[in-house]
Amino acid sequence: MSFKDIKFPENFGYSSDSPSIPLEFYLNVLPQSRVVYLKLGYFSSKAIQVLSYSFAQFIYNGGVIKIVTNHFLYNDDSDLLDINESAVSKNKALLKDLEWIHSSLESYNQHFIDCLKYLVVNNRLEIVPVIMRPNKMLHYKEGVFVDDECNEIYMHGSCNFTAGGLVENAESISVCRSWGSDYEIAKLKNKVEDIQGIINKESSQYVYLDRSSITDMVIEKGEDKDIEELLREESGLLKDDFLVKKISILLDKHQEILKNEIQKLHNKPRFPFNSEPREYQKEAYTAWVEADKQGLFAMATGTGKTITSLNCLLNEYNETKKYQAIILVPSKALLNQWIEEVRLFNFRNVIPASSEYNWRPQLRALEASLLFDDNVDFVVITTYITFASKNFQKISKKLSSDVTLIADEAHNIGAAGIRKMLDNIKYEKRIGLSATPKRIFDEEGNAAIEEFFNSHEPYTYSFSMERAIEEGHLCKYEYYPHIIRLTEDEMTVYAEITARLVRYFNNDSLEKSAAVEMLLLERKRIIHKAENKLSAFKAILNEHQNKVGNLKYTFVYVPEGDDKDGVNIIHNYMDVFEDKFPSLRAYPYTHKFEQKELVLKNFEEGTTDVLFAMKCLDEGVDIPRAELAIFCSSTGNPRQFIQRRGRVLRKHPDKDIAVIHDLVVVPDVAIATDSTTMAMEKTMIKNEFARVINFASLANNYYEAMEVCQSVAYDYDLNIFAQQEKLGIINEMRKK
Repeated sequence: MSFKDIKFPENFGYSSDSPSIPLEFYLNVLPQSRVVYLKLGYFSSKAIQVLSYSFAQFIYNGGVIKIVTNHFLYNDDSDLLDINESAVSKNKALLKDLEWIHSSLESYNQHFIDCLKYLVVNNRLEIVPVIMRPNKMLHYKEGVFVDDECNEIYMHGSCNFTAGGLVENAESISVCRSWGSDYEIAKLKNKVEDIQGIINKESSQYVYLDRSSITDMVIEKGEDKDIEELLREESGLLKDDFLVKKISILLDKHQEILKNEIQKLHNKPRFPFNSEPREYQKEAYTAWVEADKQGLFAMATGTGKTITSLNCLLNEYNETKKYQAIILVPSKALLNQWIEEVRLFNFRNVIPASSEYNWRPQLRALEASLLFDDNVDFVVITTYITFASKNFQKISKKLSSDVTLIADEAHNIGAAGIRKMLDNIKYEKRIGLSATPKRIFDEEGNAAIEEFFNSHEPYTYSFSMERAIEEGHLCKYEYYPHIIRLTEDEMTVYAEITARLVRYFNNDSLEKSAAVEMLLLERKRIIHKAENKLSAFKAILNEHQNKVGNLKYTFVYVPEGDDKDGVNIIHNYMDVFEDKFPSLRAYPYTHKFEQKELVLKNFEEGTTDVLFAMKCLDEGVDIPRAELAIFCSSTGNPRQFIQRRGRVLRKHPDKDIAVIHDLVVVPDVAIATDSTTMAMEKTMIKNEFARVINFASLANNYYEAMEVCQSVAYDYDLNIFAQQEKLGIINEMRKK
């Protein structure tokens, strides 16, 4: 709507004794206004309370009001002249909550004052008290209202912007429109410039007053009336029954309008948390639009990839007035997490699709609805496995190409089972999310991912972990690598496997074959299950307990698989912990455990002290409360170790810094009995140290962490600082 949609009285006048009273003008005009300029004899914030239905919409829609008034103000209103940011106790994001604004304005209490303070702090309410030279009171009663289309309304008359002025007898105002007659246009000429000039303190006709020059209205104007009587008058309590009835009818009408607006907002998608996207999330959306709404977001774990992508979908809704999306996730745990995030945005008709849900009837019902109305809103959240199924594909192929596809942990798109389907996916709007989009040792998969999302390094939008830590989106951390040696028995088996591998080592790399893969896997198992990890794990627990005094919020990544006796390795680590700390509570988080959400909740609340997990926490699951992380599971896969670190660096209000201990298994250099074996082992050590260097590069204790590896690096003739530079992970923060 604009001012041109408002129905004005035929004579463009409002008076207390006519069908159209001054209050009606403000109730109709304020919600459509974006800037209001008032030049008044008297002002009272009680007028805002009377106009609470319309003023709430005015504030919610981003309205700004600038007021020139004389030196008589009520005490609470004069307090607004010298307010500052620190005086505001609540979150200013509440100004984006229409229901809260209205309830605050409706009753004159602390919430009401806070609401006005927010406006002042955000430069949306400006009160300029003045007296005219020489020493004259200001008696003007006029104002200019401007809407989004720059239409203007000029108001003048006998009505002050006070509660009494709006509702008492014997008040009148007239209005002129910028799109009206020549007379009206002439009356409007230079009015905004006039008032704005006073507000900017550019007019020499006025003396501009500070807080100390303001006179309390109640004390100065009270004369023989007591304060209670004055306040009663200011509250707009009337004796004229006819006028009271008209006011009641007007307020009831606008209360109903406001209720309808609030109901619409409840059903309308919106950015959650009564806030707005972070600047980098806005940047990501802009980059996506510039890339024809296709692209990869390479964003560090913990920086809000989910929120960033859903903000893109929200912007699509704001542009097209509909939302239709399919979201792909790698696990059921992530699917449930996405459901919560999607609902935070107030998206409705959310259909989860995995083996846990009866999704087929819902998708068939959606298909039927779209036959009658192709603008039906929906968000389908599905695992990659379900998405690839014939039943899902049969229905999804019938959906419009205008659907937005969001692929979480987008490196899964490059997997063979999904990759063969990509040519048949017709959805044109595509967002891929991943902290590390590349698949290790899979150039074919990487090429497919980049082609599908039409995005290549450095990708459509990138947000590095270094930047996330520097800007405070992730917490800082200390990193402690621990060199773990193999036992004599483990070294014997390791040496035998290495001797067999040497046959396949040429030109500083191993040949690719099934035999090589099998040998590498056998050697990897030895490193994963290294016995000395358990004693190192126990030592780390003791050290932290002695240093900090407790082990709460400890997170342990353990190796997968069983030990030589067939016992799952996770239980070996839990046994070590429970033997040493029998009074503390520990729980495993595995794909087999049915109450995973409860386990995470108990860990968050401190009911569970230590959480043990394996690979199933690599992708997406939030554990922001983790303060101490012990990585007992070696991995050379960059995606895995970067995501694991990201799990631990998520922010939490009660968490200042994270501590990471990393067990780095290194075979004895004596195994390298010839140059070929040395070259092969040197390559293995380089791969292992890639993780260490990556972790150390952003840690607070960078030099201490790097020093731990120096002795091993010396044995293998490695320069870890040169390797860091070669890996391209030089710490820019440290440069500063």
